[in-house]
Amino acid sequence: MTDSSSLIRKQLCRRSLLKSVPLIAGAIISTNAVAQSVLAQTKLTHEAAKYQDQPKDGLQCSNCVQFVAPASCTVVEDPIAATGWCQLFVAKPA
Repeated sequence: MTDSSSLIRKQLCRRSLLKSVPLIAGAIISTNAVAQSVLAQTKLTHEAAKYQDQPKDGLQCSNCVQFVAPASCTVVEDPIAATGWCQLFVAKPA
């Protein structure tokens, strides 16, 4: 009898574990999606990026890969002037 009760306990533990796997997986996926969303929505302030609304040494936002016309940027908060510049400037490929 001890063998059968041991077997029953193992089966119950296994069932409990298998039932909880989808919940755990869902929680992990959900948490990851929220974290990615928050990161995607976080942009640096003008001050943190050392943004200025004038070009610097001939470099300007309209020539940066991160600039999104007409007045946005993928990494710095809006508004962004096409003629502006910041320390995160990355030139578009020629």
